[in-house]
Amino acid sequence: MISPPTPFKRIRLGLANVYLVKGQGGWILIDAGSLHQERAFLCYLAKQGISAHDIGLIVITHAHFDHVGSLKAIRKRCGCPVAIHEKEAPLLKDGVVVFPPGTTLFGKAASCVGKTCMTPFFRFPAVEPDIILSQDFSLESFGVPGDIICTKGHTHGSVSVLLASGEAFVGDLAANHLPLGLGPIFPPFAENVSDLFTSWKRLLSLGAKTICPAHGKPFEAALLKKRLDVGHKAG
Repeated sequence: MISPPTPFKRIRLGLANVYLVKGQGGWILIDAGSLHQERAFLCYLAKQGISAHDIGLIVITHAHFDHVGSLKAIRKRCGCPVAIHEKEAPLLKDGVVVFPPGTTLFGKAASCVGKTCMTPFFRFPAVEPDIILSQDFSLESFGVPGDIICTKGHTHGSVSVLLASGEAFVGDLAANHLPLGLGPIFPPFAENVSDLFTSWKRLLSLGAKTICPAHGKPFEAALLKKRLDVGHKAG
């Protein structure tokens, strides 16, 4: 039996997308966008007729500044727990800005510039997480048919949310943001490319059908397999 699609909403908050996923009796939020985006987020909720208190959980795919910049302010309004992998939790607790290694010429240049002189501009408020993940985690108790899946590669503690209906919210495990349709798939930054490809394979094996990245529009998961099949060449 094929599960029907689970309703979700994609919202651009600064440099990255965040996603709201509908569950029974409420929503979960995946990531929290760049700094100072809480007002835009709350305005979006109001237009959609969603109360901040309808959000029962915030899942952080990884602790980079464009994913957690507005987390403290949004969590305060929602009053809900925050879940993050144990390897990312110290960065979130201490508000540590990290620029991961580049995988492409652009990524390598951007990472170098970021580490050299941009760190002060991307500082974010520290947040104490409530749920520390060390393995896959079911979202059934939050009314969502799916799981938080450990998908290291972009960072050592990256996670994705995979729904029973096949939507995979992957943070920066994949990307789709280059112009002219040239964008899918390989992200410009990753801590470990081999781990990243292994995580792609895992998502495919678990039934991912649609990839919802933090940068760019959702795309068919078959594109991951196509990219893997051409030999795992970076860039």
